[in-house]
Amino acid sequence: MKGLLLSSFYASKKSLITYTIIAILAAIYFAFINPIMVCFLPMIFLLSPVTDNIKREKDSRWMYFVATLPTGRSTYIKSYFAFYGVLILIGLFIGVVANLLINKDFGLTLIAILVGIGGAGTYAMMFPLTFKFGPENSNVIMITTSVIVIGLFFLVFFGFIMANIASEESFKELANVANNYIITGIYALVGVSFFVFSYISSLKIFDKQEL
Repeated sequence: MKGLLLSSFYASKKSLITYTIIAILAAIYFAFINPIMVCFLPMIFLLSPVTDNIKREKDSRWMYFVATLPTGRSTYIKSYFAFYGVLILIGLFIGVVANLLINKDFGLTLIAILVGIGGAGTYAMMFPLTFKFGPENSNVIMITTSVIVIGLFFLVFFGFIMANIASEESFKELANVANNYIITGIYALVGVSFFVFSYISSLKIFDKQEL
């Protein structure tokens, strides 16, 4: 699996460098204007090259070769989810550092972490959809996934978190509202559930898929 994981990194090396720079700038910017999104955005930026990798591998017939390897198809799926997990951790690290350096508020940073995990975990649904309907439909899948992810994010952000800002002086005061930890904690749990479900579904779909 280590070799497959490294191949994913090298295949998207240039785009990852570009998106990492964008992620850092976005984290710094939103740490000032909207610290709740400071982990969510870097994660989403860094996850962008993943679908491109799958599409390139389909076009190069790499998937056909993987199916014949002794490691089997499950290792291929595991390597992609490991790659996805590493990118989430990098985005999380960027967001946490930016938030702590600029806002110096652990409570607000925890809320940002939970929101980021919720969004990034939900985004994992692109894997089973891509393996089911094919990388050639990646554009439609990405748009569909993005709509769902952003829809859930806005529901949590505007429906619950922003509702408390009207009665608070700033974003920092949100860390003093216990209800925000419950809401964002549930959102993070939903994201983790999506991630686990996507992993199991991807294993089953790719195992039965005719390449």
